[in-house]
Amino acid sequence: MNQLKEKTVLVVDDLVAVRSALGQMLASLGIVKVEFAGNGEECLRRMSTRHYDIILCDYYLGEGRDGMQVLEAAKQQHLTDLTTVFVMITAEASTSMVVGAVEHRPDDYLVKPITRQMLQERLPRLINRKEILVDVERFIRAGNLAQAAQLAGEQARAQPQYALDLMQVQVDLLMRLGQFTAAREVVEAAAAIREAFWVKLARGQISYYLGDYDNAKDAFADLITDNLLYIEAYDWLARVHQAQGNFPEAKELLIAANHISSRSIRRSQALGEISLRTADPEMAEQAYRNAVRIGRFSIYCDPNDAARLARLLAERGNYREATRIIKDARKQYQGDIRAILALSIAEGAYCHKLQLSAVATHTLETAISVYQDARNTLPPDLAIELARLCQAYNMPQAAGIVTDIVFAHIEDAVLMQRARELFRSLGMAQTGEKFIHGLWTKVAEANSTGVRLIQEGKLDDAQQFLEKAANAMPFNPTINLNAARVILLIVEERGYNEKLLTQAKKYLDEIPNTFANNDKFQQLQGMWTRLSQLPEEVSSS
Repeated sequence: MNQLKEKTVLVVDDLVAVRSALGQMLASLGIVKVEFAGNGEECLRRMSTRHYDIILCDYYLGEGRDGMQVLEAAKQQHLTDLTTVFVMITAEASTSMVVGAVEHRPDDYLVKPITRQMLQERLPRLINRKEILVDVERFIRAGNLAQAAQLAGEQARAQPQYALDLMQVQVDLLMRLGQFTAAREVVEAAAAIREAFWVKLARGQISYYLGDYDNAKDAFADLITDNLLYIEAYDWLARVHQAQGNFPEAKELLIAANHISSRSIRRSQALGEISLRTADPEMAEQAYRNAVRIGRFSIYCDPNDAARLARLLAERGNYREATRIIKDARKQYQGDIRAILALSIAEGAYCHKLQLSAVATHTLETAISVYQDARNTLPPDLAIELARLCQAYNMPQAAGIVTDIVFAHIEDAVLMQRARELFRSLGMAQTGEKFIHGLWTKVAEANSTGVRLIQEGKLDDAQQFLEKAANAMPFNPTINLNAARVILLIVEERGYNEKLLTQAKKYLDEIPNTFANNDKFQQLQGMWTRLSQLPEEVSSS
């Protein structure tokens, strides 16, 4: 118990009596550095000013963020690290509650009533597991993920009793760095010790990132067969199906996962988007309704969710609720240019449907005034709606917006069909078809040639070709990604080059915000991070 005495603890509960009782239990264990928070916002404020070794957080915290949203925000804002013990406390042991409580991976969860014995048994074990990660965390804080991964591997070999914990950290770091082959080797070494859940999940993730979709699909499907409550496996299997163009299968998996745990805003957002894509407005409405409801206090809240929900409600004639959704969202996202754009489009859509031409025109003018500054944050379905409304009111910006959609999404056949319909409505059917076909041909040929040169090992030729293509077509995400990729491959092969890394970063920065979750983009970001650390690795070796 001596290791607990110097630890700092934050107790988070909306009930004074519960906070007091937990404080007394901790004091009886010799822990005197205890602070308290009565809600999620106070918890995050305290975490932003100091580091706590242990956080005991109730799931239900009254009005505002719940415990899961606190953990979600703390991780996103880097208020916790590998050395932090975060324990979720729940009031019930139902399946849905437990799954919801553990979805964001707290270090442990406890079911009320909490006793001194429970804390005495759990906390020392959790602290011991965390203390082995202190040096690894130090490298991470310094931004040296490669050194952190190397140290985690060395410590796993030196401390076999904690090998699986350390190997899990090492695999996570290697995947963040884009070193998937090395990560796979560690995963298989861990599997020889024990086929833990994280081992099986990581095996599927690595296969997915390497483009081996069949093996990824098998890995995630096997996890679901092992345990129907392995919620992450549903999400990942849906991503595999989506990558293969199997959108109905992906939607059904997200629906199943949502039935098990409906507290994930990102899952609701993914379900809403794929429901729109599969022409299922009822499911899209349900998903975005959930995203808006739980997103009010989530770090991942997005004004596009409210805009899409309002548009879907208006399409079904529910104008009163659509108005309320937009009004509430404007308060929530006050001053946010993304919200001004998205919500103005949604309002313009239902004002147009109600034949309120003056109001519709005014809201569209508001949207157009901020479009250039916020268009990279606008999902294509809302951009198409804006173009359609501009066309309805004879606004000259319609053609430019459709052109932007084509530039950014030329490889998406579904969106291109909708773009053709817009061009047709503008009386530009032949011009639009010629433009789409010509651009698709140019982009396809550029990417095909660039990738072929990379595969043939002609990196200099590929760099020259793709940089020229990227400069000629700076609007296309795939060309920018491939230009960044070849430059990073050159750095990986020939060694650190600050000028090349700066150029690669320029291409990555050209990628619109709506592509932030694109897997290839994330891989290249990890690769850029790793290669940027090469001078430190050389100097420390």
